[in-house]
Amino acid sequence: MKQAREGSRFLLFFFFLIMVFLLPACVPPAFLGPPLPPFSKEEISTLMGHLTAQASLVTTLFCTGTLTSTNGAIEQEANITIVGKRSPFQVKMEITHPWGSPVANLLIDNDRFTLVFFPEKRIYSGSVEKGVLRRSFPVPLTPSAVWGFVRGYPPVPGYEKAVSPAKGVIHLLNGKHTLLQRLELQSSPLTPRSCSFPAIGITQYYSAIEKDGPVEFARKVILKDTVRKKTLTLQIKRALFNPRLPSDVFQVAKPENFKAIDLSWENPQQQ
Repeated sequence: MKQAREGSRFLLFFFFLIMVFLLPACVPPAFLGPPLPPFSKEEISTLMGHLTAQASLVTTLFCTGTLTSTNGAIEQEANITIVGKRSPFQVKMEITHPWGSPVANLLIDNDRFTLVFFPEKRIYSGSVEKGVLRRSFPVPLTPSAVWGFVRGYPPVPGYEKAVSPAKGVIHLLNGKHTLLQRLELQSSPLTPRSCSFPAIGITQYYSAIEKDGPVEFARKVILKDTVRKKTLTLQIKRALFNPRLPSDVFQVAKPENFKAIDLSWENPQQQ
C-alpha cells in the first residue's frame, strides 16, 4: 500500500512537472511548403541515402533551449539543457524554471530512467517501457523517437522497403510490410517536414532545416501525441554536434537528503 501511495503521488508530481512546459498543437504555417508528387524508385533511393547519411553523422550532441508543453488550454515553458549519445543510447535533460530554479533532472539510459525531482526532494527510477514514466510523460518514450526529437532530424530505422504512396510521402516498411515510419518532405529545398511513428501514435514536425557544417537539423521540433492530444515543443537556442562528452556527464547527482523510490514494481498491465 505504501508503494502504491508513493507511485500515485509521483504521478501527480511528475504530471505537474510536465505541465510546466509548451505550444499550440497545430503545425505553424511556416513549417509547410508546396506539395510534392509521389517519388519514383530512383528518387526514393536517393532521398533515403541522404536521410540515412544525415542520421549517421551525429553520434553525440549538446544543446540548450526551451521546452514547452501543451495539454489542452494549459501551456507552460521551462529552460532545458540536453546531452545525448546515440549508441549506446543515453539522453540527459536538466529542466529549470525560467528564473533558474531547478525543477528536475531526467536520465534515460537505454530502457531505464532516473528522475531527480527537486520540489519534493525525491529520486524516482524504473523501466521506461514498464514503469510509471511511460504513463506520466506527455508523449510515449522510445529511443528512436527521443533521439529524433533532440537531434532535430528524423531517425532512420532498420527497414526492408521504402515506398511512396502519396505526394511527398515515403513509407518505411519491415519484412512483413508493417509501417514503421511515415516521412513527409517539403520542397524548395527538399527537406523533412514530418516523421510519424504509427506504433506509438506520435508525429514530429520540423521547422526549416539549417546546417551546422555537414549536419542538417531543425532548430524547432513540435512533437504531437495524436492519441492523448498532447504536444511538446523543443526550441533549440544553441547546438553542438559530435562534441567529446566525458563519461560522467551521464551521471545524475543524487542529493543525500532526497528520498529514493524504485518504481520497478509497477505492473505493466496496469498501464
